[in-house]
Amino acid sequence: MRQASRTPLEPYRAGFLVTDGHHNRVYTVGLDGSVSVRIAFDNIVPTGLDVVGSRVYMAEAGPLPHLAADGKVVTFDKRSTTATEVAAGGPLMVDVRAGHGHTLYALAQGDWPLGGQAGSPAAPNTGQLLKVGRHGSLDVVADGLNQPVSFQIIGSSAYVVTLGGEVWTVDLGRHGHGGH
Repeated sequence: MRQASRTPLEPYRAGFLVTDGHHNRVYTVGLDGSVSVRIAFDNIVPTGLDVVGSRVYMAEAGPLPHLAADGKVVTFDKRSTTATEVAAGGPLMVDVRAGHGHTLYALAQGDWPLGGQAGSPAAPNTGQLLKVGRHGSLDVVADGLNQPVSFQIIGSSAYVVTLGGEVWTVDLGRHGHGGH
């Protein structure tokens, strides 16, 4: 079986941003090949990114054992030296995307098995697509996802890629707009 993976990479200014979950950093990479640390963190395991205007949104898996309370969406801009929490409570957060009207959505891979090995995926069928509310809440849009690793929003649909290489479609239209 072919496994899907997400490169946590986003176009940014004259290059792109990339997360390094091992060293807990976000790097700026120039088109000329230059690499610099954009922002560094404690043990939070940065995963997916999305850039909306001058704001960067980032998902954090949190340190082992990847407890739901440690899964977060944070934001920073080109001048920030620290990130600001937007929402928290997603089990093993792996990605974040802005949808229609800048509504933020986050993807949680799911419940991480206690005693699991570093780098192992969440338990099967525990993943969630979450909508970020105005005051930092995370509302479940879809649950029971099987080890999702990334997603993209096109129109009113979210296309979720699983670790096993499947693509699932979630209708966002019935979940309203607004949000963050």
